[in-house]
Amino acid sequence: MHAIHAIGSRSTSPRGNAVAITFLSVLLGGCAANMAIQAEGDPAVSFDSYGTYAWSATERAPRDVRVTQALRDQIREDIDRHLGDKGYVRVTTGADFSVTYQVTIEGETITQTLDYYTGSNWKQTLAGPTTRRYEEGMLIIDIVDGESDRLVWRGTATAEVREGTSTEVRSERVAEAVQKVLAQFPSR
Repeated sequence: MHAIHAIGSRSTSPRGNAVAITFLSVLLGGCAANMAIQAEGDPAVSFDSYGTYAWSATERAPRDVRVTQALRDQIREDIDRHLGDKGYVRVTTGADFSVTYQVTIEGETITQTLDYYTGSNWKQTLAGPTTRRYEEGMLIIDIVDGESDRLVWRGTATAEVREGTSTEVRSERVAEAVQKVLAQFPSR
């Protein structure tokens, strides 16, 4: 497979594990402009031949208990709705592809300096480096070929985690993340 790149796993701090739902609060609750969407598909695969899908039998259980069953159900329902809108039909056996998702939370650190330009060259740093630690959450949706059992498409939504987001806003962000990721998946 040429265009699919595995998303590496980084170690998650205990604090990172403690904010799984909070991630969903941003990916799932922050500003829409702060959600990064990426998708890659195997260029050797003819997605035109796909018409049916099923949920993967090997779905991963969430690592954090705060990824509630209600939230997991919403993600599945949103994926089902968007795949249906694209013309795919959910079946229980003999699917052209299977779909699964996972949610990850990882601690990140960003260091920034403030330099200035005078017109002829860069000057020294105006302020020392500032370091900020934050949590980054990711929703990953995988499409696996039903015949070969190979990953043929992956879409991700990534956002900074923010605490204190309401359930309503979190739910809206889940729907937005799924919609934006699957907007990148080919329609029938």
